[in-house]
Amino acid sequence: MRSMGWLYPFRPRPWAGIAAEFHQIAAARPEYEYMAGVVDSVLESDVPLLGATASGDLIVVDRPVPRAPWGAVVVSGPWSQRAVMVPGWVRVEHVGAEGEIAERPVAEAVPLFWRFVTAGFGVVPAVQVS
Repeated sequence: MRSMGWLYPFRPRPWAGIAAEFHQIAAARPEYEYMAGVVDSVLESDVPLLGATASGDLIVVDRPVPRAPWGAVVVSGPWSQRAVMVPGWVRVEHVGAEGEIAERPVAEAVPLFWRFVTAGFGVVPAVQVS
């Protein structure tokens, strides 16, 4: 677990582009459907979060664009280079001073993501997530 955050600049991407990427991956590899679901929940919630991707993982930070070192909520994809993934499970991690990691079945990906975002950034989705 990282405890101090990342030191390189955060480069956010538009959420629509991130959604398109994960839906395209999920069409070819259904194991990625939960990643598309997490991104869709961000789009539906209209919250002030910034996102990026790296090696199939979703990296989310609070606005404004953070200066290094910055903390993030990371949702690891099935073929993550950050973690050894158990098939059918999702890993969500809060990278920063209050680091925490949880692994749950993919059916819990969206609520687990929002639990981490709420705890890490104080951001609550405008719509109920399931």
